[in-house]
Amino acid sequence: MSLLAILISLILKKLLPPMHRLRSFAWIESYCQWIHARLASHRHGISSLLIIVFLPLIGIATVQYLLNDLLVFLGFIFSIIVLTYSLGPKDKRQRAHEYLDAEERGDNDNAESILQDIVSCTTSASLPEDKPSRTRALIECVLIQTHEQLLAILFWFVILGPMGAALYRLTVELQQAGQRSGKTVETDNAEFRAAVARLHYLLAWIPSRLTALSYAVMGSFVHALHAWQDTPLEETETNDDTNPQSHRLLLRIGQASLQLDNHPPQENSQHNNAIRETLELCGRSLIAWITVLALMTLAGWAG
Repeated sequence: MSLLAILISLILKKLLPPMHRLRSFAWIESYCQWIHARLASHRHGISSLLIIVFLPLIGIATVQYLLNDLLVFLGFIFSIIVLTYSLGPKDKRQRAHEYLDAEERGDNDNAESILQDIVSCTTSASLPEDKPSRTRALIECVLIQTHEQLLAILFWFVILGPMGAALYRLTVELQQAGQRSGKTVETDNAEFRAAVARLHYLLAWIPSRLTALSYAVMGSFVHALHAWQDTPLEETETNDDTNPQSHRLLLRIGQASLQLDNHPPQENSQHNNAIRETLELCGRSLIAWITVLALMTLAGWAG
């Protein structure tokens, strides 16, 4: 059932772009403000985070239980709805394709706007001026967001069902809210941000390594293996909310799989080809995940 729900959700995400408006996470910051206002002076990082995260999860679990009690098919439909919502909106890989199309048309203003929208998920700084830095920033965002916005969510959906998908996406959104400029009261709370970073670290530990492995297998495995072995010990032991350890691992292995450091693009066409190769690597990784899940389903190891 998990495999079928994932396939349907991926199809809906691809074929129904009008649904993007219904999958907005803009409510999260207002929701955090409301919770913190109720906690007043008694709020603490971990306790407030638990309340913020588990209230939606309890609601999802309750609805799932009631629907399954009525009819299993209704619970299955609800799982698809929650997963589809958790996967959106604004797929960074799709936006990267739109950026390449705008570049090929010579629509520089539109390309600039799309690029800013893509990289805003990893940095609030202004876009770099030179082409190589812009290309690298876009590639880094695609490598990270393929994990954060897709593969890690699928992992937790398989493990915990719709609650797992919602839990991971909510954690990612809380972390990104704390990194954006013009921080709100709750995201400006250092204790709260540290608690979010710790939760993200725990949730991302396994899926980030599986994603990195899929990048390695679907790309240049030898180069990726060397990069993995050469990862400094201190880099594997430290973590912060502005540059999570899982992101550093994904970038190191993903870029090594693409051999970007060994063969850096020079001309404009080569920069666009490097972006396309990144998108193809992420697409192959998704196919690899679906294939493994299908084999596990056939073997009876996954629902």
